[in-house]
Amino acid sequence: MAITRVQGGLIGSAASTNTAIQLGSAIIETSNTIYNSYTFPANRNGYSVGPVTINNGVSITLGSGARWVVL
Repeated sequence: MAITRVQGGLIGSAASTNTAIQLGSAIIETSNTIYNSYTFPANRNGYSVGPVTINNGVSITLGSGARWVVL
């Protein structure tokens, strides 16, 4: 995911469909749909705020020691 610094935060997107926006340091806004497959590298963690829909044919893969939490 490419991260671009903009005034007031950061914007990142992959294939222009999965997008995360950080507004200041206290709010992160994300899509509620996962459009692209993603693999967490070994020993890395991540989270999503749900509900989250994973599109058909899309997968989330966790490397060894990785953890993904949906809040």
